[in-house]
Amino acid sequence: MTDEEQEFAPFNKIQGVASTNVVAYSNEYDDFISFEGSYVHGIFTGFKWQCVEFARRWLLLCKSCIFQSIRTAADMWHKLSFVERVTDGQKFHLKKYSNGSSYKPTCDTFLIYSASIQAPYGHIAVICEVKESFIRVIEQNFRFHIWSNNYSRQVPLVFRDGLYYIEDYLNIYGWMGIENNDQLRSLNKSNVNLILEKYRQPKEISGLNRCIAPHKVFDDMSVLYSMDINNQNEKCSMKFNGNDRCYYQANDDFFINISSISNELYSLFIQVTDNIIHDDEILRDLEIPNQFWLRIRKSWIDEREFDVIDHMEFKLDEKNLKLCKYKVNPALMIFHSAVLQEKSIQTMNIAYDFTSTFQLHHLLVRYWKKLDIKNTIHILIDSDDELKESIIYMQTVMIEAGINVKICLLSNELHWKNSTIVDSDGEIVKIVWKLCIWEKIFQDFTGQYDANKKKDCWTPAHKEHPCLSDILLNEQIRIIEPLWKSITNHTAFLSILSRKFPNHPNIVSSEWIPSKDSKYTPLVNWSTEKKNNDIIQSYNATKTFDYRHMCEEIISEKNCENSDKTIVSLMIHGVCAGFVEKELNSLATVCLSCLQHKFESFEDLGKQDQMAKNALVKLANETKTDRLDGISVDLFGLTLTGKSTVLNALLGQSVSTGVGETTTEIKAYKGTNKLKLICPMSLRHYSNHS
Repeated sequence: MTDEEQEFAPFNKIQGVASTNVVAYSNEYDDFISFEGSYVHGIFTGFKWQCVEFARRWLLLCKSCIFQSIRTAADMWHKLSFVERVTDGQKFHLKKYSNGSSYKPTCDTFLIYSASIQAPYGHIAVICEVKESFIRVIEQNFRFHIWSNNYSRQVPLVFRDGLYYIEDYLNIYGWMGIENNDQLRSLNKSNVNLILEKYRQPKEISGLNRCIAPHKVFDDMSVLYSMDINNQNEKCSMKFNGNDRCYYQANDDFFINISSISNELYSLFIQVTDNIIHDDEILRDLEIPNQFWLRIRKSWIDEREFDVIDHMEFKLDEKNLKLCKYKVNPALMIFHSAVLQEKSIQTMNIAYDFTSTFQLHHLLVRYWKKLDIKNTIHILIDSDDELKESIIYMQTVMIEAGINVKICLLSNELHWKNSTIVDSDGEIVKIVWKLCIWEKIFQDFTGQYDANKKKDCWTPAHKEHPCLSDILLNEQIRIIEPLWKSITNHTAFLSILSRKFPNHPNIVSSEWIPSKDSKYTPLVNWSTEKKNNDIIQSYNATKTFDYRHMCEEIISEKNCENSDKTIVSLMIHGVCAGFVEKELNSLATVCLSCLQHKFESFEDLGKQDQMAKNALVKLANETKTDRLDGISVDLFGLTLTGKSTVLNALLGQSVSTGVGETTTEIKAYKGTNKLKLICPMSLRHYSNHS
């Protein structure tokens, strides 16, 4: 059977089963590294689904042994000399036979490939059958087809001049056999309880240390990198922030667990999203306009593959990662910053092999190619879209993937023509991509509602230019980052998630309607008002229910030196493709250095308050989560007059707060819906809900 005739297996899908109980999973691409750990009975077997992981898992299940941590498959030939039995620690030596040996290969031996251009890290397979003219092997991360039998492939075996050669298109070092192999038995129920504790690896997050890098000049960005410094198997994380020159050093478990936790949580996201989408009662509670329900459900069926980028934000609570409030809006900006820093890393005077974001651009391009989109993608932007640079970056990614792309200004570059939506060139819009703030979409829907008051379905207004709802509710247009993500990105989603999985170690407890004495920290919730006997539920950004708030568990900072850091996992279609670290301390220090003076007169208020305003706006742009309504923000040493100036600048209106007094907080006033300043955790330490 040719490669073209064999069924392809995407990532994480089973390719086949070897030795009755050893499953081979697809890695989909031989150059993809998931950084997600695989564990069997608490024993780490490697990164999913690398060739070394399969070899170690096969050895554990079939021989009750494991081999030591090894950097690459090719290194095994020179650096691996024994395996250890996990039930008693006894070592069994490995014997090497070079390709071209007088000894014929045997079953249950490792076949080791050298590093090459085609296989930079080499390869390892397990010989499972030996015939006169060929051998059969079992393996992972070599080909990505569904096995037709209990082996992966067949490789020619040649006997020439008294020597045995395994002939493959990649160079082979040889094969390695286990001495006294007859003493080894499979791992099963009878002996699994005998596994020594030293072979089980803890899954706690640990080992994140902040270090100073050699002096260099860096861009003013903040992003996380991982490196292998001086080939000592130490992974490091680089963080650039103005003049700060530092990096984060972490152990292997840190990288493995971030990926594992992210991928696990994404699967829970999908499970909970599916439950919500098909539950009318929850959709009403979430106050999503019911005109969107059918379209959301259709997108769930037809547009699952159009979920391209996501991110999750975690805080460190002692040794655990805790998922914080899920925010999708900055995802593209974080992706873009991470990719840009890949170029800046080359200026660092530190040796490294790779970074924690080294796959991002490559995997983005690859996924867009995988979508195989033939129609033009119309990227929709607003006139004041602050993500323009990042959107242009995504345009270059799509173009690199061979996709025809147009950027359209939503307000005036799309038109109605014969009940279809066309661009300025007259091309029919069939696929759109827009990073949506779902509250804004529901608000846009409300603005267009009058023409549809008495109907339970959406009817386009057919003005000259289509509104956002005309596009998103148009069944002839497919949406990338589809409508069903309005569920996953909803303010209340984390609350529902924590309710479904109340004891999950990585999900922060969250209350939707907390008690008055709740020990959780308040978050601002958006709400809607009901019209026309509940036929239409529509979003209104100026009104909130006083009794309905979102609250999150207060993450303990006790004995946790990294509690001020946010770890951001970057996902491409549900798979962790890298991660960054956001540390607000540096930015907060800049802001606080502008605000730490006590103003005694009006003389320099204009200048000082402008500095304060600029710093606050910068901080708000960096954090961007919720409105500030009802939250007090501590800004020590700034007079009420100074705070009034800041509020005036941000609100665009006059706010009287008094003259000549000093206080320790700025308060947002009811109805100040234009205020978009967000208080990060580093400034919200003493915040109170008013």
